[in-house]
Amino acid sequence: MIAIIGNGNVASHLHTALKDKTEVVLVNSRTLEGLPENPDIVLISVSDNAIEEVAQRLPKTDAIVAHTSGSTPMTILKEDKIGVFYPLQTFTKGVELNYSEIPVFIEGSSPTVVEKLKELAQLFSNDVREADSESRRKLHLASVFACNFTNALAGISEEILKDSGIDFSVILPLMRQTLNKLGKLSPKEAQTGPAVRGDTVVMDKHLDMLESKPEFQHIYKQFSKIIKDRNNGL
Repeated sequence: MIAIIGNGNVASHLHTALKDKTEVVLVNSRTLEGLPENPDIVLISVSDNAIEEVAQRLPKTDAIVAHTSGSTPMTILKEDKIGVFYPLQTFTKGVELNYSEIPVFIEGSSPTVVEKLKELAQLFSNDVREADSESRRKLHLASVFACNFTNALAGISEEILKDSGIDFSVILPLMRQTLNKLGKLSPKEAQTGPAVRGDTVVMDKHLDMLESKPEFQHIYKQFSKIIKDRNNGL
């Protein structure tokens, strides 16, 4: 029996990924309602700042207790058998995922715990690896740049297009091709645009267009500098 404690996106998707593969229940994180008496594994899937508080409210158990955070150390948990079960993906309720493609990173307090968590992850994922706390922290940081910041930049694109009455959907093929290239080339090899070309005429025109949005101007300048510095010589 697998108990997933949480009410959010990650908990919901983990439940969906596992429900046809093993016996699994969702447990309310505030009340612990639905927590089975003798689970085999308890996954605490709540916000990072709530993990310790939820763990402290758990009744004494022989189960493996693991959290799903990328940036929180395993040692925040105080049970005898502890671990981390970190799926590297962006989760939104109602958005379907190919669970087999999601890398899952495992850490455990013993080889037995590691093996049990790996077996659980392998029920849905074809990419299961071990990673200690420091490696996971770097994975999470890299993910923020690759996912969260990319989405925020897409939001800026949407706002710029909206001002001209253009639907954001026209940008999606461009974004898809950008990701497709990264399956074949390194980010440096795939980089295009005025900054990598050193085209200051185009960049100055873009900055003029952003005059009424100084925060966007700042982002444009910073990213253009990063691209230029990191691709010097291309």
